[in-house]
Amino acid sequence: MPNVSKYDQTGKKAGEFSLEDAVFSDRVRVITAQELLLLQLSNKRRANAKTLDRTEVRGGGRKPYRQKGTGRARCGSTRSPVRTGGAVAMGPSGEPNYTLKMPKKARRAAVRSILTDKVRKGQLFVIENVKFDEPKTKRIIELLKTMDVGTEKVLFVIDERNYNFECSVRNIPNAKALVYSNLNPHDLMYHGRVVMFENAVSKVTKTLVPRKKVN
Repeated sequence: MPNVSKYDQTGKKAGEFSLEDAVFSDRVRVITAQELLLLQLSNKRRANAKTLDRTEVRGGGRKPYRQKGTGRARCGSTRSPVRTGGAVAMGPSGEPNYTLKMPKKARRAAVRSILTDKVRKGQLFVIENVKFDEPKTKRIIELLKTMDVGTEKVLFVIDERNYNFECSVRNIPNAKALVYSNLNPHDLMYHGRVVMFENAVSKVTKTLVPRKKVN
């Protein structure tokens, strides 16, 4: 079982913490992790603009005037592209769709790979559950200073929504707090250090541990 450094609520080192092999000492699948990162970034992209053709524009069901006898060109609908308020001829259709999909089993394997890589590089740590009575950015700054983070970007993985702690972290440019259920490849790769709450470790392990096949 891999061991990582453990810190108390003040940021002082408090020994080591043992992690589960199945999650934090898994095989590093570089391609799978890359595919999950691409999926996340691709699904954030906005689709192209889309305009309505004459079958989609509301109204225009009645012929505006009779076919003959008026001296004007024949017209079957007020929603023709040549008329004001009508459709757009040959406009963008909203394609392509950038949404990608990936099996849940592969997504979990990708996150395990990233966490394993963090452990091997000495970039993952465990901290006791930090509780604040009120938002206090100064306490987070002192905590990071005691942990000797320096200028590295830090990702705190918490076990549940913690308003006081999250508000304390969000004013610091190089730090971010994230609930364990929202773990994603971009945040894990972007931040140089990952600091997980002690309770969050067990929940992440339970979520990502490979499922055994039932015969």
